[in-house]
Amino acid sequence: MRGSIGLAAYRSLSARRTAPDYTPKRDRPTGEVVWLHAAQDGNNRALLDLALRLVQMRHGTHVVLTAAQGDFDTGGSAFLHVEDIVGDHPNLAKAFVQHWKPDVVIWAWGGLRPNLILAAADSGAYMILIDAAHNGFDGRRDRWLPEVPKRLIARFDHVIAQDADAHLRVAQLGRPLSRIELSPPLHPFGQMLPAADTDIDDVMLALSGRPSWLAARTSRDEGRIVLGAHRLAVRTSHRLLLILHATSVADGAHLLDLAQAAGLRAANWGIGQLPDDNCQVLIADADDELGLWLRIAPVTFLGGSLHPDHAVCDPYTAAAHGTAIIYGPHVGDKADDFTRLTNAHAARIVNDKQTLGRAVTQMIAPDQAAQMAMAGWDIVTQGAHSLDRIIDLVQTQLDTRDRGKT
Repeated sequence: MRGSIGLAAYRSLSARRTAPDYTPKRDRPTGEVVWLHAAQDGNNRALLDLALRLVQMRHGTHVVLTAAQGDFDTGGSAFLHVEDIVGDHPNLAKAFVQHWKPDVVIWAWGGLRPNLILAAADSGAYMILIDAAHNGFDGRRDRWLPEVPKRLIARFDHVIAQDADAHLRVAQLGRPLSRIELSPPLHPFGQMLPAADTDIDDVMLALSGRPSWLAARTSRDEGRIVLGAHRLAVRTSHRLLLILHATSVADGAHLLDLAQAAGLRAANWGIGQLPDDNCQVLIADADDELGLWLRIAPVTFLGGSLHPDHAVCDPYTAAAHGTAIIYGPHVGDKADDFTRLTNAHAARIVNDKQTLGRAVTQMIAPDQAAQMAMAGWDIVTQGAHSLDRIIDLVQTQLDTRDRGKT
């Protein structure tokens, strides 16, 4: 048939080049492996969040992450493995699949690579195409050899189109309508950070309804700006408490010195102190307790954003905890994330001590903080149904394979 001729021609042409040897960065881990490929530029964050949720929900499962462009910030997770996507040479594709032996393959968007997809399908992996888009199958090769995407689509066990146009496009490629699921595309969402219930209770009891705001992961260079902004804000809200969060004990000690030098009464959570009615600044110096403070504070300034040489906090993680967001102009590669939240009226940009102080004064009003927090929540929960559906598909297939091995 015509499709077979077109695909055979592509494979023959792709095999004429001399392929380099495939050298993986690491050995295949023991246990279940899911390979997730981000074919669309700019969507790596949403797929990273999917991978993180998967390894959190299914203990012991590993995810191999590849992307057509860009990288993944895995945060050092031992269960996420970032690999360079190999070229679409038959030998390279076969070596990649034989090394990783994925149980499930999740391919996002389109941009299909024939030899990689065929090698994975032939290995017996369960093949899932997610976020299929109407423009995901319109590359130059697809236009010259339209039979190729038709044949490749048929090798996926499950296909999820992201909208009606994509649904029609995949149907035009020969997939029966009854075998195309329709679901909104994935969006980045925030990771919930851990917090001890007893700590939450202790802090809430100590605050007794006092208004508070958080400066999260505050760098040393931002300390004076944040404390100066707090001094401005307390002129309007006299009982306002600043939770000044640092990522290390040394930075916490530095910020404590700055607070005391500024004439502000401070307590140090790290040595067991709780804020009393006279306390104006609470120093928190453990990075792994950030989840606690994001749950406490209705308004959060994301540290690192007022200085160009520091990494900025993840805004989606802050929004997931139900806090209104303030940030500075230096957000690096997270500019699109902040813009999305700002356009939804979930975040506000500031530039200096004065604008930060005014933002805190205005946003600390309960109705304003709640409105912005709800807007942020709406953003980070977009695509939640799609996420749950994909996780269910993967878990079902892995459970089936486990039962087949017993």
